[in-house]
Amino acid sequence: MRFKQQIKFRRLLRRWGLGLLTLVAFTWLGYAQPAHSQLTPLNANPTAPVVVNGRKVLDVQGVGNFSAADRAQSINQRLQKELKLSQLPEVEVVVEEDGPVYLQSKHSGNTLATVTDVDLSTPSYPLSRQAQDWAELLEPALQQGQWELGPAYFRQALLYGVVVVVVAIAIHLLLQLFGRRSSRFLNRWFTVPGNPLTVWERPIKVFWQLGIIGLKAGLWLTVFAYITGLFPQIRIWRHTIYTLLTAESIALGNQQYSPLSLLLLLGLTVGLWFAARLIAQLFRIYILRRARIESHLQDILGVLIQYSLLFLGIIILLQAFGIDASSLTILASLLGVGIGFGVQNITNNFISGFIITLERPIQTGDFIKIGDLVGIVKQVGARSTEITTLDKVTIIVPNSRFLESEVINWSHGNPISRLRVPVSVAYGSDIAQVKTALLEAIKHHPEVLLRPEPEIWFQSFGDSALNFEIMAWTGDPRKQFRVKSDLNYAIEARLRHYDIEVPFPQQDLHLRSPQLDEILTILKQQAIGVATPYSHTTATAASLQPPAEPPVEPVEQPVEQTTEHPLPDLLANLDLEALAEAMQGPQGIKLQTPPDQASPSYFTGAAVLQWLQQNRDYTHAGAMLVGQWLLQKGLIYAIADDRDFDDSQALYQFYQDSPAAQAKSVESPSNPVISDQNDTEIYSPDFD
Repeated sequence: MRFKQQIKFRRLLRRWGLGLLTLVAFTWLGYAQPAHSQLTPLNANPTAPVVVNGRKVLDVQGVGNFSAADRAQSINQRLQKELKLSQLPEVEVVVEEDGPVYLQSKHSGNTLATVTDVDLSTPSYPLSRQAQDWAELLEPALQQGQWELGPAYFRQALLYGVVVVVVAIAIHLLLQLFGRRSSRFLNRWFTVPGNPLTVWERPIKVFWQLGIIGLKAGLWLTVFAYITGLFPQIRIWRHTIYTLLTAESIALGNQQYSPLSLLLLLGLTVGLWFAARLIAQLFRIYILRRARIESHLQDILGVLIQYSLLFLGIIILLQAFGIDASSLTILASLLGVGIGFGVQNITNNFISGFIITLERPIQTGDFIKIGDLVGIVKQVGARSTEITTLDKVTIIVPNSRFLESEVINWSHGNPISRLRVPVSVAYGSDIAQVKTALLEAIKHHPEVLLRPEPEIWFQSFGDSALNFEIMAWTGDPRKQFRVKSDLNYAIEARLRHYDIEVPFPQQDLHLRSPQLDEILTILKQQAIGVATPYSHTTATAASLQPPAEPPVEPVEQPVEQTTEHPLPDLLANLDLEALAEAMQGPQGIKLQTPPDQASPSYFTGAAVLQWLQQNRDYTHAGAMLVGQWLLQKGLIYAIADDRDFDDSQALYQFYQDSPAAQAKSVESPSNPVISDQNDTEIYSPDFD
């Protein structure tokens, strides 16, 4: 059991760990500062970065017909050429009289950038001073960039990268060791008697492990960012990809969005899905279940909470990203058309699952039959339902099948169901003896209830047999097939015990033919010694004689085999019905009358145990077995609907006082019986 819990816990961690990793990754991408998103203090005009080997040096704005991106691209190309020169880059400011102010390379004389009025950080700032500020930024950046392209820097960067990876591996191992030891500490801590947080053991462990996973994810994301920033060429590729991702090229309504923003929105939506599901599960396990709310209501409330949180979270995310819901009208319309034509089956199953969750025709643990499929419901999902058959095979059934076809649910409402076992005996059998044999066979089976009483119905006079049908009740319909098999074994043994014959199908044939009459006449003449005139006829008649058969040796009859049930020796020869009558007699159990005087009298399990010990000299263990057997066979009725006999203050009633005894008979037209092909019926009155 402990091992299964550990496996389930690990699966849960993997599931939520994946969601956490997704959320951390996209959050890291979202909070990474885009190069072009920095605005100048003067205005809110778009800017573009000037970079050297993938590192941003400064931002420029658009001038005239040149956009900020075009201008930055032109400057970046000139700077990249300077990095390939052999001389150490030097930048000087050139101020022409009544002309532009620009920056140029001292060695090559190439113009690097032009400074305009839009580039001023302050309105009263002179162009020459602004150009000098740019030169002080560009010159060390170019010198650093040229050095980074050399072999010495490559060896240094490679060494730094190896060291960082080794340190990261060490930190990862330490985090892993810390996680294991902290888990052991938590396990010991939760086993301390009186710990008030024991009820929250599982969520605390889950969040603790998720925190460890988040630290590991943050560690390796940081290592990845650092190593990719060491090498110039990789840094340039990273910057190029990042520029494409951050370019506001997608229009939604009146707003422009970058692919990275939409990816971030998608990642946060995935994280929101996991978070909403986790909150719904915790709410169901630690609040609804402890409040003793019915299981189907727990499922309904859990689904409603999950999708409500998801809906509200998506609305908040859209508002945070500045997306107007009205701008998604066309997209929603196209999506609706696609759902109508392309995924209508999925939508149908999803809606069917929601209806099943609300109406609860089936729920987890029910024993059902749908079509030719018989099994136990393991899980009811949003789109499909898992059913485990009697062969321990899990089958996924679409939810729409439960609404489109007839479903037999033996566990719905009242689990008590009736078994129908047909039996045929030979003509000439003693009918009273047949009934006695059949009742003896079925009453000793532990899964057959004595209340309601089993019945033997004389169905018909068959072609070659007298047809009977056994009507017996069982409290666990999941065992009906095994019970029928056991009853057939027991019935066959009791019929042989009473020398009651189970006939073979037989039929008398009467043939009329002239040739047959002639052959029969010849045979009769041979029998009285009259010669026949035709030799071929004699031969024909002789050929009709049956061949001599070898003597048949007597065959030893097999030993009678009966199905043994796991009954204690104490109950093997016990007449439970007589015992129940004695318990109701003048010297029986003292009954307690309800205060309202309208409900039937009741008694406690302790009273049953005391009466059996005093009047039948049973030990405590023996009395417990008898009490359990009385309950299981339906002679006493548990008011709280408990399957196990309780010798404390649990309340019980005799069958005559139970709601099942007050129901109408099975043959009443007002109480129909639903029968399936397996001869198992569900009786409409509630025997609970």
